[in-house]
Amino acid sequence: MISSAVGQFLEFFSGKRENPVFLALGDSIISDCYPGPGYGVAALVQRGLEPVTRHGITRTGYRLPDLEAQLPHLQGSTRCRTGLLSIGGNDLLALDSPPDDFWYESFSRRYQELRRQLGVLYPSAPWLVCNLYDPTDGTGQLPGREARGFPPRPELVESLGRLNRVIAEVAGDDLVDIHAHCLGHGWSRRLPLWFQMDIEPNREGARQLADLLLHRLEARR
Repeated sequence: MISSAVGQFLEFFSGKRENPVFLALGDSIISDCYPGPGYGVAALVQRGLEPVTRHGITRTGYRLPDLEAQLPHLQGSTRCRTGLLSIGGNDLLALDSPPDDFWYESFSRRYQELRRQLGVLYPSAPWLVCNLYDPTDGTGQLPGREARGFPPRPELVESLGRLNRVIAEVAGDDLVDIHAHCLGHGWSRRLPLWFQMDIEPNREGARQLADLLLHRLEARR
């Protein structure tokens, strides 16, 4: 953290003008892992912000502890175009049973602390904090599970709804409601499909989410 503070000090007083920063931390909702290199949500948002220098790592399977672990390695910047966060889905999927009150309280407390520390590192950044989409469109069933003969999991939909309420409380005005944006584009096929491999965004889904995020940024200027 000391090095990041020194870096921000030098950046502010240096005559060298480097590109502003785009910070992206999160899971496969925003990573390139499934849409393909350069086609993930974070990559498309970055393209819309260029020229920027990318900070942070996005990767499939990431949970909140993976974002917390990145904090000591982030350089920080007083010139951050935006910070993008997407986390929580894998934390929920890793559980064997629906979480209790303590789990939600712990997630909320840790996510708030993560945001506080990121605010110190990137003090001028506008934030985009994603909630969680529901590829089942409220049914609790996915093609992969159905093909293996497993029943729907309505309890998972209920847990996702509660976790989204927690994320909304943590995000405040920075919340981007990707849940509402994607509803109907899941495996109900009421609308064009934005998913693949059960829960992952396909290229069209990633493009639609990136457009939503960029429009949100534009509206806040």
